[in-house]
Amino acid sequence: MFILYLCITIVSALFMLYMIHWYIQKKDISSLTSEADGEIVKVTKQDYKEPDSEEKKTVYTLKVVYSVGGRQYKTSMRTIEEGGSYQEGQSVTVMYDKNKPRHSYVKGDKEPQLVWRNYMIVSVILFALCVIVLVMTMPLTLGFSRTQKERFNFVMHIFFFLFAIIGLIVYSRTKEYKKKRENGISARKELGAFILIIGKTGFDLIWDIIEMLIKK
Repeated sequence: MFILYLCITIVSALFMLYMIHWYIQKKDISSLTSEADGEIVKVTKQDYKEPDSEEKKTVYTLKVVYSVGGRQYKTSMRTIEEGGSYQEGQSVTVMYDKNKPRHSYVKGDKEPQLVWRNYMIVSVILFALCVIVLVMTMPLTLGFSRTQKERFNFVMHIFFFLFAIIGLIVYSRTKEYKKKRENGISARKELGAFILIIGKTGFDLIWDIIEMLIKK
């Protein structure tokens, strides 16, 4: 069972690295100077509410195909403001890299990296879940003794405590958080989640240390 979890984690790690690689490539759009005629083949509509303002919004995801040198490629675009004006079968202009035609975006896209950023975030979350499952099942699958389990739990509490602190620091420096602050939107739910994790793991860590001192 441990080998199965390990293989799944390795596959998810490779998938995450692949997505990060593509996202880094998609961030640089300076080389996308060539144009091609594209066609919208699918429009996906998704309604959602802003978590803080409760404002209703609609996200439109467009799937676009275009051809370069007789070969067909696909690209995506996600938009909120003007998504309703796009229809299946509609013609659009695609900007692409003449040396790497697959590297492209739909002309007029205000955030051409948004779709790939979301893919990257999903891949990171998937990898994190696989790691958590692998780590949490290690004591059982590897047959740890009671002492080994206690040491293992102590190390995990340290890891999650540090991870939560780093996550809190990183999130408070992200563009998304700064944008919310500039727009007057509260981010208390996200910050509260980090603080809750820090408090819980911090308490567990202190309790582990007290138990270790008592046993000595």
